[in-house]
Amino acid sequence: MTSEKRASMQSTAYEFIKHKITMCEYAPNQLLSEALLQEELGFSRTPVREAIGRLEQEGLVKVFPKRGIVVSGFSISDISMIFEVRRLVEPYTLRNYGSRLDLEEMKKFSETFHAYLQARECTEFYQLDDRFHSMVVSALPNDYLQDLYSRIQTQNIRLRVMSGQFIESRLQRTMAEHAEIADACLEKNWERAAIAMSKHLQYSEESSLATILKSRTNTGITPV
Repeated sequence: MTSEKRASMQSTAYEFIKHKITMCEYAPNQLLSEALLQEELGFSRTPVREAIGRLEQEGLVKVFPKRGIVVSGFSISDISMIFEVRRLVEPYTLRNYGSRLDLEEMKKFSETFHAYLQARECTEFYQLDDRFHSMVVSALPNDYLQDLYSRIQTQNIRLRVMSGQFIESRLQRTMAEHAEIADACLEKNWERAAIAMSKHLQYSEESSLATILKSRTNTGITPV
């Protein structure tokens, strides 16, 4: 096997497993079998093991000798730290750098959010949610804060998916909160947009904490 093919297989395995973890198809604290991952991917042991090693470095899985691979769960402390970073970055970006945002793109988001409120259905909710927050943070010119935010991005998506699975009404409320943020941006009222973002993050954190408490019996998640 050439080094290029090996690298390609490792990358494919990494992206496949990471996507499953991100979308909670592999649930927090779920035990994964290396042999079953090999079978599912149709790959040999080496690229799968290398992918698992990379995911372990990113904190998405934990490898226990003689026990197996466990998808990393969330504690109350984890959620508090994730939202502390978000509160530091997202309202700050709107308040100080909102003028750098592409308002034509923001208008499209606003129209989508309002359309969802009428239709009450959005098949690409999680992708839309991620794109919206990523677009907001993209206005931030500080590379260090960008790097800090990127470290929690996958965990953000996992929490969104979990909250949506356990608290169905959260999806529609999130769209309403997003619409309020987007509309304030279109008015170039950056202070109102920052306040609306802060409220949205508060509600999202509360939903995430409620999800952890609600799901701990089913998933083995233990708040600490």
